[in-house]
Amino acid sequence: MRLTGFSLLIVLLLSVLLCLPAQAKVARVYTGKLNINTASSADLTRLPGVGEIIAFRIVKAREAKGAFRGTQELRSVKGVSERVYEGLRNYVAVTGENTLKVYLDLNTVTKPLLLGIAGMTENEAGSILTYRKTYGKFAKVEELKRVPGIDDKRFRELAEWITVAR
Repeated sequence: MRLTGFSLLIVLLLSVLLCLPAQAKVARVYTGKLNINTASSADLTRLPGVGEIIAFRIVKAREAKGAFRGTQELRSVKGVSERVYEGLRNYVAVTGENTLKVYLDLNTVTKPLLLGIAGMTENEAGSILTYRKTYGKFAKVEELKRVPGIDDKRFRELAEWITVAR
């Protein structure tokens, strides 16, 4: 079989794409529960699979019908597919305090996400990523103290937002 110029180009592009490293997914670790009857729209966006639009729709549905009686009622909200519901159902409740905490994995976090952490500077984010690139994956969160510019006080502040996923 003889390849035309266009066919050859397609084969070459596919070869290049197959050789590229897969983009690592940023791991988030969730603990606690979020009460969907008292959570703000901003709180709801912390749930896996929930962005600003779906969060807004959840709040509007709650306002229209009153309190949710069960978490499964979220499935009736436009945009909350079965897949989305399955991803968040372990982190929501209809009673109790909002105790949901979301941690970013130091070994997969990106610079834009680091910059989203309260008080994170460009220099700190760069230092963390350079340290990870130079020394490899973090084995525990405490290793963050070895990063230039991260002292004990700053480590305690950052420890509220980060983890090392297993």
